[in-house]
Amino acid sequence: MAAPRERKDDHLLYADAVGSRGKSGVWFGEREAFQTRQKDVMEDVKEKINWVPLENAVMAVSLDPPGIVVMAPNPSLPGIIVLADGATPENSEQLKSQYTSIVKEVMDKQGLTVETYDDETGEPQAG
Repeated sequence: MAAPRERKDDHLLYADAVGSRGKSGVWFGEREAFQTRQKDVMEDVKEKINWVPLENAVMAVSLDPPGIVVMAPNPSLPGIIVLADGATPENSEQLKSQYTSIVKEVMDKQGLTVETYDDETGEPQAG
């Protein structure tokens, strides 16, 4: 006999462009609640960065290291997508790390669970 799914009211998934597929069943069942949490996270992220509005997203422009970062609620799964381009792989990785930390900090402050996935294996990692 199947066990009922555990309810997770404090859960929001961090997704770095990929890796959210493990929560797709939860997403479809609780889409409205996730979208509300995504909006709350994005509003708090805006308070911590210099940003330019994009439709359904924000773009941060960084001078140190130089580059841009686009952050947006994942439209098809729970989570916030962080895309970084710093012109060099090193700068891009630093920007991704820096802005992902901001998203995680905001989520932690809001009491939301953060889940990350290994870029290579797609396996969940401790957040």
